[in-house]
Amino acid sequence: MSTAIVAAGTVTLHLIGDVRHRFYLKYWGIDASLFPKTTDWILINGYYGVVDRFIAILGAILGNLHWFVASAVILGFYIFILLSPIGGTAAEVPAWLLRQPAWRRRFIRQMLLTILFASAIPCALILLTAFMAVPAALGETAGRAAAEKEAVEYRKGCELSRSPCVELKRGGDVVATGFVLDSSPSHIAIFDAQAQRTRILAVEKLEMMSSRTPTEDVRP
Repeated sequence: MSTAIVAAGTVTLHLIGDVRHRFYLKYWGIDASLFPKTTDWILINGYYGVVDRFIAILGAILGNLHWFVASAVILGFYIFILLSPIGGTAAEVPAWLLRQPAWRRRFIRQMLLTILFASAIPCALILLTAFMAVPAALGETAGRAAAEKEAVEYRKGCELSRSPCVELKRGGDVVATGFVLDSSPSHIAIFDAQAQRTRILAVEKLEMMSSRTPTEDVRP
């Protein structure tokens, strides 16, 4: 049982991580096939995506706590009405059914069970589809949210942004200055701070330098 849970959790994290990465790059207009990732990286990315979405959901609940409590009260009242017996206790058999012949009572019972089973199938399929769609939805919203948050900082420019800015050079000439979005052994994607747009460059003979000098932590 524990092995199955671990396997399912690993597959879920991998799906969330992969979808998060793809939609993060899609926001910037970048082809994800240019920036393949290892399985470990995707799993870690999926973990951060889950944490990010849980924090967002928790914040939404706390920000709308009154609506959450009202919904819980309404749902509890609805369940109370459904479970409340009408015209007697739930164990009582209706009088009109007792007056029917045995074969008719058996036929009615079998028909009701068949209808109940048949109606449960589409409900189960809907729940299963929703359950399967949740990881993809989490990854999609997490990737887009991460990109939107970074875009706010990047559009401020290198001087005002809290994110580190880099300078890319080739042959001693500055090719671009901006913020690294993603990288692979063959390409690097940056948000060009001057052009205010995404650029993808080949890493061949490309030198990357940080535009900020790390500050030394001087302690007495």
